[in-house]
Amino acid sequence: MRIRKNASTAALVSMLLLSNVPLALADEAVPAAMSSRPMLIPPGGSEASPGDAKISKERAIELAKSYVTIPEGYTVESVNLNSNSFNGNRIVNWNISFRKLVDNKNIGNMNITINGLNGKLMEYYSYSNDPDYKPSYPPKVDLQKAKGIAAEWIARLNPDEREQLLYNDILEQSLKAPLNGSYQYSIRYDRTHNGVPFPQNGINIQVNGDGVVTQYSFNWDENSTFEKATPISEEEAAKAFRDKLAPKLNYLMLNEAKGERKPVVAYTMELPILNAATGEVWKQGPAASVSQEPEKPLTDAPLSEPPASNLNLTKEQALEKVSSTFKLPEGVKLEDASYNESTNPVTGEVQSIWNLRWNEEKSTDSTIRAGINVWATVNSKTGEITNFSRNTYTPYGDQKPVEPKITVDEAKAKAIEFVKKQLPAHTDQLVLDTAAMANLVNMPAEQTKMMTAWDIPFKRIIDGVYVNYENVHLAVDKVTGDITNYQFNFSNVAYPKQKPGVIDLNKAKELLLSPYTIKLNYVLSNQGFGIMPIEKIRLMMAAGELPQGSDTTDKEAKLVYVLQSKYSGESYFLDAVTGQWRNSSNGEAMSLEKVHVTDIEGHYAQTELQIMLDYQALDVVDGKVSPNASITRGELVKMLVIAMNGGRSGIYYGAERAASFKDVRNESPLFAYVENAVDRGIIQRGKDFNPQEIMNREDMAELIVGALGYKKLTDYANIFSDKFGDAGLLKNRGEVAIVIGLGIMTLSDGSFNPKQEVTRAQAAVAFYRYLQKATELANRYY
Repeated sequence: MRIRKNASTAALVSMLLLSNVPLALADEAVPAAMSSRPMLIPPGGSEASPGDAKISKERAIELAKSYVTIPEGYTVESVNLNSNSFNGNRIVNWNISFRKLVDNKNIGNMNITINGLNGKLMEYYSYSNDPDYKPSYPPKVDLQKAKGIAAEWIARLNPDEREQLLYNDILEQSLKAPLNGSYQYSIRYDRTHNGVPFPQNGINIQVNGDGVVTQYSFNWDENSTFEKATPISEEEAAKAFRDKLAPKLNYLMLNEAKGERKPVVAYTMELPILNAATGEVWKQGPAASVSQEPEKPLTDAPLSEPPASNLNLTKEQALEKVSSTFKLPEGVKLEDASYNESTNPVTGEVQSIWNLRWNEEKSTDSTIRAGINVWATVNSKTGEITNFSRNTYTPYGDQKPVEPKITVDEAKAKAIEFVKKQLPAHTDQLVLDTAAMANLVNMPAEQTKMMTAWDIPFKRIIDGVYVNYENVHLAVDKVTGDITNYQFNFSNVAYPKQKPGVIDLNKAKELLLSPYTIKLNYVLSNQGFGIMPIEKIRLMMAAGELPQGSDTTDKEAKLVYVLQSKYSGESYFLDAVTGQWRNSSNGEAMSLEKVHVTDIEGHYAQTELQIMLDYQALDVVDGKVSPNASITRGELVKMLVIAMNGGRSGIYYGAERAASFKDVRNESPLFAYVENAVDRGIIQRGKDFNPQEIMNREDMAELIVGALGYKKLTDYANIFSDKFGDAGLLKNRGEVAIVIGLGIMTLSDGSFNPKQEVTRAQAAVAFYRYLQKATELANRYY
């Protein structure tokens, strides 16, 4: 955990005599808002010659400077011309980097990409490390002003595309008020056709809190065409989604759950895409191959008892286990054999493994390890092989299509036979991943030709409940039928043998669909080669390794119905037992809707209270936050820590963390917040914290001063003003002087009233002012 850095004592003395001059403070950075940008064409690729571009280097630099204001002191650092093929399109881009150096220190970078064929601005990104930059809180521009700035950029740079763009409001729907001046608003515009969004094309713009555009990206395929189809109604689409939805039960292990970590049962689902004309699942979309029928384990009962767990294999025994199970290539030599022990953080079990490595080098230079490499991992206690990998290095330019002698079905049969032999105690908990197999069968021939092996995956399932991240993977060589890769990923977590009682499947479908809206979209199948240098594709076609025309792809966008999430932010899951939404990290119950309460409308602290509600820093009971109720010590520390952590409430401390107070132990919902406050030096370890005790004004002042990092300064009592009526009643005059001097807290009729209880509204206002001052102080240099 990074701790706030303090200003020098000299800087503080200049303020605390006590005028209102703020102090220097280096605050922690808060990440920018999430971006919804789609995958963009990167500037890399094969090098191109200037003759490949219609726009000269000089003209590209001139255009870059006309599109984006280059601040004083920035100079051109590099210019590159790159050529790519992206889904059949020839892309030629000039990539221009600007840089500002002051005393040989990098102060800022700007990267601009210009289309080498038509001169359009494709991408722009700027980064500033300028110590003179001073963000303010609250930000100078709000979302609406940021949208206006983005619209001005589009009007200037994209007049031809402007009428086809539609603002995408998905991020706005769940946007929270910034807690920091260094904030980025992400603005997304989708391309449309006849009013229907085509999200794979569009424009992304990021605007910072000062109203400056810091990122821009333009993704537009002029060769795309659009399917002419009459869609079914939205009501019919909603019914089709309900009918096609195939929820599954999954065991989850929550990494940040408080107390003992136990598996939790969740309902999960793949998000299907529907053919808008028929209402059927679109075959090129995700979840197209998901079956609604239950997947059947390899056997109804295990083929053997679990292996003994006290074998304690020697190195020679581990080597024999691998060589008798897999075919090792001729000529490989054992290079390394190491024994390792570790403790499983979930089960506490000591795990011991042998790591083995063989190598056969055909040729070597300073950068490439050529030839055949083999790795294996063996559980020394059970004798089970957990990993095996045989890899033959082939330089990219020498890779050729592979004509299979083993079919997918033959590979699947080999994999099943191998698993039954190697893992007989687990065959009743292994199902073939039918969706992955269907995707493999339906993969374009151009892609499967370049694969050297068929990947055959299995999933773990226990009484109808899948186990997240526990699986078995095999790769079967397409020519020889050898197992070239094998992974056995099972944990020793004590999962229930029988699934618990869960909510009704139809109710689960209703809940799973509720966080989504149904949208009509145009979508490309995205089949093809992705990013590959044009020269590589053409050489492969000339050699007959790829069919002629392989550098083109289907450009017709299909009309589909999609499910679009209403929410962004922390991930969540549906508890299959209770039907509650819960946080995916710590398992805490959460609301997906933005928190609204009935008792703050028109309140003097409405804005500040809503910010704290947005970040779940205040608890709500029966739709009320009770703004005039007194706040407890535990609630106030939680509020402060969330504010200091930029709104991130999912702060985690594991079971290994010893509690700093007897009355706030690991299982307490306040534990992480209290421990974080201790780590930051805001509160000191002691016997009892008294989390339910009502907070008074003097104690709140102490916490705020600790958060600002000025606690030690308050030891020098003589430097502080005592011009308030009840100064003699204070435990620490310096703390009160600081919060009064900074305007975070105020006097009443000339007195501070240290023992007066603090209400929730007063606390919210104080912390809003704290955020303002923390940002302001971070910008001061003395």
